[in-house]
Amino acid sequence: MSKLGLIIDTACDVPKEAYQKLNMAMLPLWVHFSDKSYRDLIDIEKDEFYDLLDKELPRTSIPSPTEVKEAIDKEFASGADEVLIITVSSGLSGVNNLSNLAANDYGGKVKVFDTKNVAIGAGFYGYRAASLRDEGHSADEIIKIMTDDRDNMRSKTYFAIPELDHLIKGGRIGKVQGAIGQILNIKPIITCNMDGIYYAIDKVRGFAKAQKKLIERVKKELSGTKDYYLSICHGSNPEALMLAKEALKGEVDRAKIYVEEQIAPTLATHTGRGLLGIAYYKL
Repeated sequence: MSKLGLIIDTACDVPKEAYQKLNMAMLPLWVHFSDKSYRDLIDIEKDEFYDLLDKELPRTSIPSPTEVKEAIDKEFASGADEVLIITVSSGLSGVNNLSNLAANDYGGKVKVFDTKNVAIGAGFYGYRAASLRDEGHSADEIIKIMTDDRDNMRSKTYFAIPELDHLIKGGRIGKVQGAIGQILNIKPIITCNMDGIYYAIDKVRGFAKAQKKLIERVKKELSGTKDYYLSICHGSNPEALMLAKEALKGEVDRAKIYVEEQIAPTLATHTGRGLLGIAYYKL
């Protein structure tokens, strides 16, 4: 049986401690402030990031080609026969395209999977791949299984935020649409479509109502599902986390894997403070 190395980028928002537990390598994206740049999850802690975010809107960037190559080479040096790189949606970041370019130099021994998702909804593919790898599946077999899961949208990420400023400034939603939403206090519930692009699946007036609508949607979509992963995440908003966790207590208790986490700096750059996110992966 061949040994498979797994690499996943930090915009997939797998908790830092889970990389070692799942035997996966981290491919960090970058967060750039005017005076210093940080590798996501490595050079900056989440609370420290929010302190800086209050003073300045940073920008983000993908790893360099050299950094991707170094991550791949390290896996082969550790004994891997093949490597699978899992990335956040190609519709939201260039890290997937960069990884594919790097893979071309390894004669078919490096494969890349586009989750067409974001945050832990993308990260759950890492959990899935690690489980399948440990069962003895090859990279091609894992990709086939996860492609079927992806194409049937078994993994979903939903999030709502109290203010749209950061999404507007970062170009993630249209300025006109965002401005109108701000004036009318409209809070969209955002997810990714089949192409891995953000779109508003619901629009609610007021953040409290958006949180309630988001929780109701997830409860309905998980109804009758036996095996699934579940995550509740937040952007420096522990009150929203606890509200959702209490409302989803039954779903949390039944989850095969439950992840509770503050979102990574790379993602928080585009959402600001206050986000409530819920993601699942139906097995």
